[in-house]
Amino acid sequence: MTTPNTPLWRRITIGIACCTFIIGGSIPIATWLNIPHHYDVTGSSLFLLSSCFIALMGLTALIGTGVGRNIHRIARRYQTLHGWIGITTGSLLAMGFLAGALTLFAAPLQQWSIARLPPPSPLETSLLPLDKTTLDTLGVHTPLQYRITLTSPTTAQLSLPLAPELPLALPAAQILIHQTSPHTSSLYYLAPTPAPSFIGGLHRRMGLPLPEPWAMPIIGIICLFYGLALLSGVILLLPGMWRNLMTVRLHGRARRRWLDLHSLLGLCSMPFHLIIALTTALFAFFPLFCSISDTHIVSESKQNTHSLISPESVLTQLHTHAPHFQPYRLDYILSPITADTLAARVMLHAPLYSPNPLSSKPLQTYPFLFVQGIDTYNPMIGRDRASITLNPYTGSVLEETNLSSHQSLARRLLTWCLALHFGSFGGEFVRWLYIILALCGVGFFHTANQLWLNTHRKTIKKKSSRLESSMTLWLDRITEGSLMGCLLGLCGVIALSPLTTHLIPLGNITKMASLPSIAQTSMMRLYQHITLFYYTCFALSILSCATFPRYIYRVLILILSASFLTTALTIVTLRHTAMQNTATCSLTLALALATISLWASAGFILTKRMSFLPHLSVKDPPTPEA
Repeated sequence: MTTPNTPLWRRITIGIACCTFIIGGSIPIATWLNIPHHYDVTGSSLFLLSSCFIALMGLTALIGTGVGRNIHRIARRYQTLHGWIGITTGSLLAMGFLAGALTLFAAPLQQWSIARLPPPSPLETSLLPLDKTTLDTLGVHTPLQYRITLTSPTTAQLSLPLAPELPLALPAAQILIHQTSPHTSSLYYLAPTPAPSFIGGLHRRMGLPLPEPWAMPIIGIICLFYGLALLSGVILLLPGMWRNLMTVRLHGRARRRWLDLHSLLGLCSMPFHLIIALTTALFAFFPLFCSISDTHIVSESKQNTHSLISPESVLTQLHTHAPHFQPYRLDYILSPITADTLAARVMLHAPLYSPNPLSSKPLQTYPFLFVQGIDTYNPMIGRDRASITLNPYTGSVLEETNLSSHQSLARRLLTWCLALHFGSFGGEFVRWLYIILALCGVGFFHTANQLWLNTHRKTIKKKSSRLESSMTLWLDRITEGSLMGCLLGLCGVIALSPLTTHLIPLGNITKMASLPSIAQTSMMRLYQHITLFYYTCFALSILSCATFPRYIYRVLILILSASFLTTALTIVTLRHTAMQNTATCSLTLALALATISLWASAGFILTKRMSFLPHLSVKDPPTPEA
């Protein structure tokens, strides 16, 4: 296929063709081996993950194929490939990592944005049926589901979602129900902010303004090249790795400084980056398997007309069946959605988790009780990934593969892969560790861009300065402008999150007959406004980077970003929701540290700039000659 003298572009073309063949060929191979039928989504996911890994290793080996006497040519080939992959994908990856750091606080951000909720109701009254007249007046003739969020062993919060809530889509507006007595209820309309959903979508698309089905194949290709750049970078640094591993030369040439920082950040977090690259490629290419790994649900019986099982009975049965499982939310889903590509993710806040066991029966729309919680048997299952599906009338178990104590080896491997990507294990320590690694990743990609730009600037003869060509000039502005624009936009979205959340007491419910349709339209409009606001900030950042002097631009963006976060912290503090639980306390602390860092960075740039200004002094008048 290739010889030692094959040009680099031809090697890359052949490598991409081989990767396409391996990943695309895994679909008929999986069908031939009957993997979807025997192992469901678990086997398909692991098979695709293995295919991505084989394609990545094969592409890396193909680029460096050669003989020993051409080792310098091979090194130059890797260096050229490594640099061009970095400059073409570094900005997108940096924005993806910056948004990814915020997705670790997606659920706390939702709670953080909402004003203080009404007090919880006693658990024994949390599932009392609402008056039919009240439901008809609200326009909710057939409830989609009842949601019971446990706040303590004896109290809970009952809510009535007004639309099917998909984990990767917009949140559903809810009617909060506070049972003041067995026959008296106080109703509240809660419209959560779509800001966490927007940040999650921005992270998955790496900032690309494209629909997610169009963006995901591009993201998959980018992640394969991202893994190729990681492996080629390790190969380049192996000869002098131990000599220069912990060395950062802050003085001297800028290129040497950027190289030391880039190498240090890359080598110290190499396992993390490889995990992110492979699992993201898995998420991007997984829709290829949708047609051969459809989810099936075991239909125990048709819809029962008996009363729903009480929460106390559910908790008692679960304590007997799975003592290590600690529930915190019960969803009585009475009107399930029909079969679609998101059916395997409708009940879980993570992709690729199939909520149903294997069966030869097709997907059925029947009521079920979905219980989420924490499984202390295996912390790798994550903070909010453990779940069990029950019959809502009898309490019998329908599915329990997301309980770590009931998982097969293959299922556990997939759970570990997803937990390593989401950082959903180990509690708050791992959450903060992943935030640090994500921010280091942003620095890793930014230093890669700066290293490439410093390398490709032309040196002016007889001068120590560098000459900016049109290519390096505009690439420099676009890379910095996009990263700073992403920072400004995300800070602005966080500031909007408490302003786009509504908690309204429903005192006069006679005027709310069209509440479900109004809620859905309002949520979509808010999401569009947030999207427009973010990309406006993003475009203004790039335009300002190309217009203003660099130090003025940086100070302006940092001050605006810090002002947005300061506004958000002030609002939630006045609402008394900044410290309502452990998760929101962590988010408040993280945003406070970010705000202080942004203000300090802006002050440092101003101070440094002022120190370079010449000191003005009044000269003495010349003395007349004698």
